[in-house]
Amino acid sequence: MLDVKKLALMLACALFLVAAPVFVAAPVMAADPPAADPDLAQFRQAYTAGSGLSYVVIKNDKGEKVYRYGDASRQAAQKDTRGYMLFTCNSPHVFVVQNGSDKAALLKAKVVKVGEPEFADLDRKYLAGCKNPLVKSALPKAK
Repeated sequence: MLDVKKLALMLACALFLVAAPVFVAAPVMAADPPAADPDLAQFRQAYTAGSGLSYVVIKNDKGEKVYRYGDASRQAAQKDTRGYMLFTCNSPHVFVVQNGSDKAALLKAKVVKVGEPEFADLDRKYLAGCKNPLVKSALPKAK
C-alpha cells in the first residue's frame, strides 16, 4: 500500500519529469551585448566581413606587427563587440576595446584580405618569423 510519503515523492518526481523540458527549453535571459564602439566601426566592418584567413597590420613607432585571424575569430566578433582575437605565429592576442592601448592600436590597424595586392607579401612576412611547422601559408592553392 502507498503511504503519504511515497505518494508525495512519486508526485514530485512526476512533476519534475513533466516540467523539466520546459525549463531546459526556456531561453536564458542574457543581457544585450554592449553596442559596438563607433570609433572602431571601419575596423569592425573590415574585420567581420568575408571569410577565410585575413591579415591585420598594426603600425607603431617600432615598425609594424602582422597578425592573422580566420572565420572563428570573425564569428566571435560578430556576436561580441568587446574584443578582437588576432594571432601571431605562436600565440593568440585579444585586443579588448575597453583597453585604451588596444583600442589605439586597432584604430591604426589595417585589415588585408585574400585578393588584395599586399596579401602575398604579408603572408611571406608572417611565415618568415614563424618556426612553427603547423602554421601554413594563407595563400589559396593554385588549381
